[in-house]
Amino acid sequence: MLKPTIFICSIACLALVSCEKNKEKDDSQSTDSAPSQSPPPQQANSTVNVKAGLPVSFNEHIQPILSSYCYHCHGPDAGSRQPEKNPLRLDLEEDAFTARENGKPVIIKGKPDASYLIELLESDDKEKVMPPHPDHNPHGKIMKPEEITLIRRWIEEGAAFEDHWAYIAPEKQALPEVDNKDWARNHPIDSFVAAAFEKSGLQPSPQEKPARLYRRLFFDLTGLPPTAEELENRLNDPREFDTVYNETVDQLLKTDAYAEHWARHWLDVARYADTHGIHIDNYRSIWPYRDWVIKAFKKNMPFDQFTREQMAGDMMPDATLDQIIATGFNRCLPTTGEGGAIAEEYNAIYAQDRTDTTAAAWLGLTTGCAACHDHKFDAISTKENYQLTAFFRNTPMSALDRNNAQHPPNVMVQTKEEQITSASLAQQITHTEKTLAEHQKTSEPDFQQWLETQQSRTPHTHSLPAPVLELPLNQIQDKGIIDSSGIKHTTEKPVQWTDGPIAKAAHLQDNAIIVQPAPSFESDQAFSYGAWLNLPNRGIAGLIAKIDIDHHNRGFDLWVNGNKLYAHIISEFPDDSLKVIMKDAFPHKTWFHAMVTYDGSRKASGLKIYINGKSVKLGIIRDSLNGSITNNTPLTIGRRHKAPHARSMKVTGLQIYNRTLTPEECLTLGKHSLIDQLMALPSPDAQQLQKIRDHYFGTIDHQSIELSQKIATLKQKKKTHDSKAPVTLVMKENVDKKPFAHILSRGNYTEKLDQVFPDTPASLPPMGDLPKNRLGLAQWLTMPENPLPARITVNRYWYYLFGRGIVETTGDFGVMGARPSHPKLLDWLAVDFVENNWDLHHLLRTIVTSSTYRQRSVITDNHLKIDPENILLSRGPRYRLDAEQIRDLALKASQLLHHKVGGPSVKPYQPEGIWSAVAMPSSNTKKYQRDTGESLYRRSLYTFWKRTAPHPAMDILNAPVREISCVRRELTNTPLQAFVLMNDPQFVEASRRLAERVMKEAKSPDARIHAMAVALLARPMNNDELIIVKRTFDRAKKKFTTTPEAAQKLITVGESKPDPHLSPTDLAALTMVANQILNMDETLNK
Repeated sequence: MLKPTIFICSIACLALVSCEKNKEKDDSQSTDSAPSQSPPPQQANSTVNVKAGLPVSFNEHIQPILSSYCYHCHGPDAGSRQPEKNPLRLDLEEDAFTARENGKPVIIKGKPDASYLIELLESDDKEKVMPPHPDHNPHGKIMKPEEITLIRRWIEEGAAFEDHWAYIAPEKQALPEVDNKDWARNHPIDSFVAAAFEKSGLQPSPQEKPARLYRRLFFDLTGLPPTAEELENRLNDPREFDTVYNETVDQLLKTDAYAEHWARHWLDVARYADTHGIHIDNYRSIWPYRDWVIKAFKKNMPFDQFTREQMAGDMMPDATLDQIIATGFNRCLPTTGEGGAIAEEYNAIYAQDRTDTTAAAWLGLTTGCAACHDHKFDAISTKENYQLTAFFRNTPMSALDRNNAQHPPNVMVQTKEEQITSASLAQQITHTEKTLAEHQKTSEPDFQQWLETQQSRTPHTHSLPAPVLELPLNQIQDKGIIDSSGIKHTTEKPVQWTDGPIAKAAHLQDNAIIVQPAPSFESDQAFSYGAWLNLPNRGIAGLIAKIDIDHHNRGFDLWVNGNKLYAHIISEFPDDSLKVIMKDAFPHKTWFHAMVTYDGSRKASGLKIYINGKSVKLGIIRDSLNGSITNNTPLTIGRRHKAPHARSMKVTGLQIYNRTLTPEECLTLGKHSLIDQLMALPSPDAQQLQKIRDHYFGTIDHQSIELSQKIATLKQKKKTHDSKAPVTLVMKENVDKKPFAHILSRGNYTEKLDQVFPDTPASLPPMGDLPKNRLGLAQWLTMPENPLPARITVNRYWYYLFGRGIVETTGDFGVMGARPSHPKLLDWLAVDFVENNWDLHHLLRTIVTSSTYRQRSVITDNHLKIDPENILLSRGPRYRLDAEQIRDLALKASQLLHHKVGGPSVKPYQPEGIWSAVAMPSSNTKKYQRDTGESLYRRSLYTFWKRTAPHPAMDILNAPVREISCVRRELTNTPLQAFVLMNDPQFVEASRRLAERVMKEAKSPDARIHAMAVALLARPMNNDELIIVKRTFDRAKKKFTTTPEAAQKLITVGESKPDPHLSPTDLAALTMVANQILNMDETLNK
């Protein structure tokens, strides 16, 4: 690819101009501030100034100090509590005021000088001072004087304790009175924010320019930028701006793009991925769950229903297929099939993962901290943690996934039309089976008459329904072999004939029979194949083989090596195949009947070999089959396709069946005289007579044969139809068991302590009469009395829109989490959310229509002084777009984006070798097979997510690996990100397509550049920017004019083809400009 020397220099210049213009505050330029990088979560600390006349608050001022310095030894965790003889708790009011050894409590209300706590805090003695001095304890800390002063003042005011703020039920308080009524507009968000402004001496920022505001809105609600037409229509609308803006909000909330965008956010929480993770990291069939999430957002499913269906949709009365699919939420966790993995250990790991995910998503609690000991800071004991895990420990899901994409429990996902077809086929099968039974009943006299006439009958060789292929191998015509249906097959040389077990048999010496057409099967289809064999000379060769040597030996065979027979079922040998070997030798220099049966399970245990009708002991050599075994090669008898021949092989009576033959059927074939023997019995018993009857209706009675064949055809048709439907992993409850768990000492699965049963933490409202199972947990999570889920949810949505939550620690509302910057606003939104039936559209509409959201993101000196991190919301949100949004931006701006909604994951451009570098040899995600066509240009939501190697561009741009629940993405800025945007084929191709589009739509260079800027920035270039960009174009065109091969190489990056009618030189130069604008800081930030 062309080295981006000019490109990088131009970007640097463009950035400098942009910075200068921001300093000048030229209103004609973009007024965006520097992108806000979310700082690490911080405690509301002790240096908070409490205004005179206002009381010190335990929650707001004191608890942060105690949790930071004291709770480790004097908090909820009994295991670390000090002193050992008479432990002290400072998180409980009664403990802090209880008399100690000296007869006095450590805190005496109103008397800081008499309180032992103050004495310890102010002590100059390093051995006595609390917290422990660092000189005496490596974990010690020194409390700041102003923090001690705050505690002293709190005690003086009466040392009033409060429950942790997050555990107190939220209240919808009256909106505060503010001076700036025109800005607040009596909007709930703006009223609370304006009140905070007035306390801090801040003024709101002006409203963002309409074009930039619409760009922000489109990205926030749909994850995509507006098109030039969408933007122009709104900017030119003669109605009042608020009317058009609010109408746009409602329109965007109804789009598929909205549903996809917000589904992506939720999939971070759900830790969705397309592979199992951990070890082999094989493919997992769970994308229908992702489709369910998209559909839920599309129809604006109330969030409480959204919660209940994911947590326990399978347990709801008359659960629908959609409700069952929803439980895939708890199947998104990483699982293992690693050899040597211990089921008991992983069952404990899975239960803790589901508990931690549930707690992060709905409760904002770090339950994992209580897996080994009582939580050191929050009111979650080890017992309570394991009570929560018990909700998830009553499932039939096996701990080891066996690297199976459809690891049970699972469900088949069919559309209504597909369900109707499947049900119709099942009904036809039932009807035909009933007709067959009635016919055989009425034909009993015919059977008896036939039985009486069999005294002089000739022996029959078998009594089975017709196979899909039968080669008697006792007929010869010209040099061809005739099968039972009359089709002629070829041989490499003329066949010699010899005596067989019944009639003549083929004798192959360095010769092979080529059977074409021949039946082919998939790895999940049952089938059987075998023949009568006589192997005078032991060697190494294929006896019966439908193997494609040119494609990893794909297919199936019966193989001889010395005195043992082998059977192979192969997708790609050796990693993706089944291989079994007879433990004992086969009969030598005599006729024997060999039959291989396979049940379609993709497991070696489903592969059997019968010798003379008896199942033989097998050794398993390969046992990992996932891919297809279908091939177009002929069936060969006497060799594998293109491989050496069997040196001498006698064969007759070859048969292939499209099902697994039963042991009895194999015995019937292996003992060809079975029917003769039964017929010779003077008084056959009922069971023996039934075998004769089955023989008659299976091979003699034409109507029975036709009906049986019809049943087989219908069953295969139904199986084929059903196999096309995707399968998705779901939850299921053991209905005959009650859920329970054990407390594990230090989290060790081998050290079980007390048995516990499902329940919720005592610090939160009790479950009451709700059932103590997943369904009850789901209902408890959405109880209006529960103070956490609504707060957690509105705070997370606030974070998605502003880049920072009202509570910055979006997944931790515990004692060590951040305090809310606007607690009354958070509570107002939480209560309003529940009052409006957990309506996400209502919540989002409330936020994005506020003046707070609509502010410009410009930074002033006053902002830097008073609100540098925008905690008080003195300006609009501005931060870098998520990884998926950046890629989708490029695709939409270039009109490459394919808008198909839902379906399996896709595999866009990715550097070669990434998967193989981290894959185990037997992994079916070892090789990355890039998609073609429209699949290359789907939204990034659909990109295949391999846990051990996420898409590299997404990874570099800070997408999570989704090994655990992610409720907050981190943002970094690295040089690698620039390299991705400048060199990744997806972005290079998108730049070229954008350049190509504007070359067709606009004639002048300036118009083309402005059109690209509008597509990416929602505004045209200003004069200074235009000068720089045109300079880039001129330099690039000059270079490409002298090196046309470089131009051609650039414009042919990607699968889409450049327009041959456009000048390659101009197109390449404009491609560089498009990529330059794409890389602008303003482009990559909302």
